[in-house]
Amino acid sequence: MPPLENIDPADAWKPWRPSDTDRWSRKWASHLYRRAAFGASRPELIEAERLGPDGTLDLLLKGRPEAAELEKPLADTGRVAAGRDDNGEQLRGWWLYCMLQSKHPLREKMTLFWHNHFATSIVKVQNALLMFRQNWLLRTHALGHFGPMLQAINRDGAMLIWLDANNNVKGKPNENYARELMELFSLGVGHYTEKDIREAARAFTGWHVNGEGFRFNAREHDDGPKKVLGKTGPWDGGDIVRIVLEQPAAARFLVRKLYHYLISEQAEPPDSLLEPLCEAFRKSDYDIAALLKTMLSSRLFYSEHAFRQRVKSPVEFVLGAVQAVYGRFYEDDPAYRPLPQQVLVRWLDSMGQSLFAPPNVKGWPGALTWLNTSTLLERNNFASALALGTLWTQATAGQAFGKPMVRSNFAEEAPPAKAFDPARLLAEAKASKPEEVIHALLELYLPGGIRGEAKEKLVGYFGEGNPSAAALERRAREVVHAILTMPEYQMA
Repeated sequence: MPPLENIDPADAWKPWRPSDTDRWSRKWASHLYRRAAFGASRPELIEAERLGPDGTLDLLLKGRPEAAELEKPLADTGRVAAGRDDNGEQLRGWWLYCMLQSKHPLREKMTLFWHNHFATSIVKVQNALLMFRQNWLLRTHALGHFGPMLQAINRDGAMLIWLDANNNVKGKPNENYARELMELFSLGVGHYTEKDIREAARAFTGWHVNGEGFRFNAREHDDGPKKVLGKTGPWDGGDIVRIVLEQPAAARFLVRKLYHYLISEQAEPPDSLLEPLCEAFRKSDYDIAALLKTMLSSRLFYSEHAFRQRVKSPVEFVLGAVQAVYGRFYEDDPAYRPLPQQVLVRWLDSMGQSLFAPPNVKGWPGALTWLNTSTLLERNNFASALALGTLWTQATAGQAFGKPMVRSNFAEEAPPAKAFDPARLLAEAKASKPEEVIHALLELYLPGGIRGEAKEKLVGYFGEGNPSAAALERRAREVVHAILTMPEYQMA
């Protein structure tokens, strides 16, 4: 692989086309689903192989036809979940349900990205309804244009509470929101001055919040002239967003962050590599979907520079493992019952990703910070509970919002027959010999191959003693557990 500095930027972002030596395969279909969704089921991968790279990406960008019909019921359910006085735990479960069942996983994946970009925590906001509204705002704009989303965030109730907007008054401006707008939301450090921050803070004076959301307090607004990023006028908060987005640094900041989210977090790309994307992003008026389409169809994306070059977040790890076999594709089974989302919520908490509660204004740092002795143990325990069928009867002990979480008995949600059953996959794939079984499981969980020695060990373990019937099913589940704990599986 040539260093990124030696890659021609124009060539890197051209659409990738399969060839005789690098075919569209389960490897690349799974790669696309890991980045543009939360992983894929076997039926989705089979469908992707048929649709090809362009057809699969088009499906992910648009969502399935049913997605539009689901928006209202999902929103209504979210409002109900937000109304529960439970520190947002039901709201977390609702969002996981959206991720799994909304029929538009790329929109959910980008909603998660923007949630981390505009990091806001219910721990301080203390209002689940406002957190729901922010989440729906992010979902609405997730694949739209960045400018309208940033303007909407300016007036978002949860954000205004999070960054102390009510303390921002004429004559005594509070700089919190203006600083994060430039440092974390749009420009990045080094592309503004402290005076720009102070002047921008004046523009946001009087932009307050009550229990219902944004309210403009005219008496506390400073309507005098301000000079921000070289522009002088009687600016208000909306003007500041317009001025910020006129800066070349804004596109560079956002493109680089999306590069790390969608392409690779292992190496820092040179500015020259990103410049074609930045130029197109600016010319498109910050069209997010257009940028994603270029990135996710590019030669660079379908290369070893991107393949398994990101660490899965807990959400990616958990949902990818869950929907690989269990899920909506078996809903016609008379024994099917929905997966209890709250179990997943607690596992995510134990792995370090409590939805609606990022650790600070910078969000979750991601990358290798997701992996330490504690979180790896939780990933291992989750993999065991999922593969061995005990996920429905336990939740992880831990801490959430300062309150102990004890193990809960979900016996009333006992796993339905074959809801998560690797043996069912083997029957569908017509796999019986150890080599065929391991190939089928790896084609689902780790397409693209693993170390030869590791594969040989899996084959040997599965075939040991020639298991049959219940013993064979148990062995298949144990192999799935082993696969889910491999280093390769931790990579997106």
